[in-house]
Amino acid sequence: MNILVAEDDRVQSRLLEKHLQNNNHRVQLAFDVEAAWKLIEKGSVDVILLDLLMPGGTGLGFLKRLRAETLYRKIPVIVVTSVEDPLVRRMAEIAGVDAQFTKPINYMLLDITLESIRSKVALRPAPI
Repeated sequence: MNILVAEDDRVQSRLLEKHLQNNNHRVQLAFDVEAAWKLIEKGSVDVILLDLLMPGGTGLGFLKRLRAETLYRKIPVIVVTSVEDPLVRRMAEIAGVDAQFTKPINYMLLDITLESIRSKVALRPAPI
């Protein structure tokens, strides 16, 4: 799968990138909201791993914008965050995340979640 990692922490981004590549995923990194949006517009993103606290905006704002865009609203989003606030996490659920992980990430659970998403994406009809 083509995975966009939208995460401003460069160490965390590189760890995710290495893990995902070792599991045969193609990875694009974005360290702020604007860079993430530009990569989305270029296309070929199957899944987004999204931090909620990033420069240039919030992950929630990015998610709401993504869900408002017809072309991008069905891209699965997995939130990866250090935010423990239940209200913020609930807001992410309402905005349409497919899963949420608290840092540090449990890579085994992430892999299971990505495999589940891969199965759903494979079953989804192609856009007309």
